[in-house]
Amino acid sequence: MADDNRTGKNSPSRGTGNAKKATRRPAGYTANPTGASRSAAGGQTRYHADRPSPKRTEKPSGGARGRGQNGRQTQNGQSRQLASTGRRELVRTRAELRALNDERKEREWQSGVERVRGGVDKIMLALVLLLVTLGAIMVFSASYPTGLSESGDGFKYLKKHLLYAGIGAVVMIAASFVPYRAYKRWGPFAAYGLALVLLAAVLVIGTSEGEAKRWIYIGSFSVQPSEIMKIALVLILAWYIDKYKDRMKNAVGFKEKFIYNTAIPFGFIAVACGMVLLEKHLSGTIILALLGISVMLVGGCNLKYTLITSAIGGAAAVGIFIAKNPYALKRLLTFTAEDVDILGEGWQTHQGVLAIGSGGLFGLGFGQSNQKHSYVSMAHNDFIFSIWCEELGFFGALFLIALFIAFVWRGYVVAMRAPDTFSALLVFGAVTQVGVQAFLNMMVVCDIIPNTGISLPFISYGGSSLIMLMGEMGLILSISRHFYRKKTI
Repeated sequence: MADDNRTGKNSPSRGTGNAKKATRRPAGYTANPTGASRSAAGGQTRYHADRPSPKRTEKPSGGARGRGQNGRQTQNGQSRQLASTGRRELVRTRAELRALNDERKEREWQSGVERVRGGVDKIMLALVLLLVTLGAIMVFSASYPTGLSESGDGFKYLKKHLLYAGIGAVVMIAASFVPYRAYKRWGPFAAYGLALVLLAAVLVIGTSEGEAKRWIYIGSFSVQPSEIMKIALVLILAWYIDKYKDRMKNAVGFKEKFIYNTAIPFGFIAVACGMVLLEKHLSGTIILALLGISVMLVGGCNLKYTLITSAIGGAAAVGIFIAKNPYALKRLLTFTAEDVDILGEGWQTHQGVLAIGSGGLFGLGFGQSNQKHSYVSMAHNDFIFSIWCEELGFFGALFLIALFIAFVWRGYVVAMRAPDTFSALLVFGAVTQVGVQAFLNMMVVCDIIPNTGISLPFISYGGSSLIMLMGEMGLILSISRHFYRKKTI
């Protein structure tokens, strides 16, 4: 009975009789806030009339839940779209502010300078003439034994070289008098189109020398289309960057930035390099790629996109070329092998290094080279730097390197003074071509990189390459006639 008198576990009321005293609760305490009480016996819930009954929440149906979720998703999508639109507008606003700021700075700069038209840059002209003269002298020394053994005339190659230099001088003078705006108007597409046509023609009617097929012979005169493509690529990239520089700078979003800053200019480079690579002319392809990428970066193309695209495209092109041309892999293995056969694949490079070492500090004297007597192959062409070092020594080599550095420096000075973006990039590209090609040639002769067919600008014996090079110098001299200087009060 004690159990019956104790308060039930679920009962809100206190027990009677001999039951233990229930715990005293404070006044106003409600055991069930909903107003419900459960009987000890039946366990049924009763609701007091003076207390509100609990509200029953009906669960929404499946269709209602779906409509609610779709509505929330739509709202979230609209919110994200509004946020993205806001970010784009903010970016565009910042780009417009930058453009206005650039225009203000340009006006301030323009107000402090005046545009001048004068004569050609005399320092640049002197450096070009000096390099051409030294090249003719060294061609005579390096080619004398070869010409004597081939035709009994030691002046054979010198006569041809002077003929090409004379034609090049005429082209340079003529080009220097053509207004630079004419090059901007019709030059880019005419030069690029002509170069592509000649590169396609060389695959059909070209002449092979070694593994590469890069020459078109017209009688006794030879044309190398890849030399034309070098300046053509600079022209087309300079035109594009000059025309679309505002669109490139104010591009918003990955797609727009990539298309205008990388895809289109890189497309010009890819087509040119692909056509030259079909000739199996790897060194020409490398020079074109480096030249084009340099112009893109200086012209303001996106650094990250340009470098990533160039790395991927370059690695793919070189890998395919080596896979399809075993001789290229053989040259690479010859360069890296420690026990290379110096009487076979390593003959030319080994003899060139011997010529450089034989020169010492001051050289053996002009015309006194031993290695040019049928030891160094192409002594008057690709490996003429080794004969220069043998005859003029270490200090003679430093002098030649200093001349090329001075040439590049003066060319960049002309580019910085150029009247517009197109002319500045044109000068920069032409000067960079000479600097890169000279640097690579010296590295090949010194056995720092694998042996490839790269001539030394102005110094090596050449036909169409020398004429094209001097024509490019005419472009630079034409642009150097127009420059800015500070206003004098």
